[in-house]
Amino acid sequence: MGTFLFCYNDDKLEQCSMKQFFSVLILVFIALLAKGQNAQKERKVVQVMTPQTFYLNGRTRGTLGGRSSTSFNITLPKNTIEWYYSFTTSKGEKSKINIGLLSQLTRLYDPTGLTAVATNAILTPSGAGVCDIYLMDRENCSKFNRTLDQLRGNFTYDTDFSRENYRDGTVYINETMSNKWCLAFRNPSATEGTSVTFEVVAIVEENMIVKKTENESRAETFATLGRASFEKEEYDKSLEFSKQAISLNPNLERAYPQIGMVYLIKKDYISAINHYSTGIMLFKKSANPKYWFDEAIKDLEQLIAKYGALEGANDLLGILKKEGTD
Repeated sequence: MGTFLFCYNDDKLEQCSMKQFFSVLILVFIALLAKGQNAQKERKVVQVMTPQTFYLNGRTRGTLGGRSSTSFNITLPKNTIEWYYSFTTSKGEKSKINIGLLSQLTRLYDPTGLTAVATNAILTPSGAGVCDIYLMDRENCSKFNRTLDQLRGNFTYDTDFSRENYRDGTVYINETMSNKWCLAFRNPSATEGTSVTFEVVAIVEENMIVKKTENESRAETFATLGRASFEKEEYDKSLEFSKQAISLNPNLERAYPQIGMVYLIKKDYISAINHYSTGIMLFKKSANPKYWFDEAIKDLEQLIAKYGALEGANDLLGILKKEGTD
């Protein structure tokens, strides 16, 4: 008696043979190859407000006609997932300071989003004065700009993303429910004026369609089958699938350490070194080297924990950790 599975036909559950089942799988596989493209998310650093410099009088003079507070409307671009503002202060009305928030974030930010940017990694010029900065919605911004309401404190603001009596700093904001905000500035000093420079930058996430060749798509499939076989401890099958993957796409990073681990299990240290060396070279050329090094290190540590002191495994682990930090 033949082996039967269940298939859907015109919304009815019917029996189908194993041969029919694999015919359906092949058709699906061909359709995926024909499509030959993947949707990937990519993050970009976008300038929201170029550096602005302005002078705020002391609050005593502000009551006599000088300006001791001001505000700026902030409109975030579509698909903003987080944003930053940096600021610094100085004495004198003609001060002009370069903050460089855009250039710093462009250099530091991981476009895949896998590695976060710590705000303390962003350098802000040291301030010489002080100011209050309030993040608020547009309605409360209108209240802030009315002198009487401001004096009476008839406005609310987001305490997590505001700063009082600060000389300088960078503020990271993950509140993006609205794209319309206001940054309000006030000089807390009664007598001393201060110049303020600030800049605003957003991180925008976009779906990018990455077209792949037929061979690249096939390689991904074989690499996935190789990984699944490895997890099931079917090492010969894993080796066969993974080798097929790199024959179709020699630049497929993840296949090389996969092959290397099988060779370590088979006690073929030289072949393991060759494949890990190629993998390391490709990791360094990739868009996100840290991710690939971390994955390879994690897999090799798990292999050592499972099988013990495989010949050369600890040496390769040390090389991965060193190369991954260079």
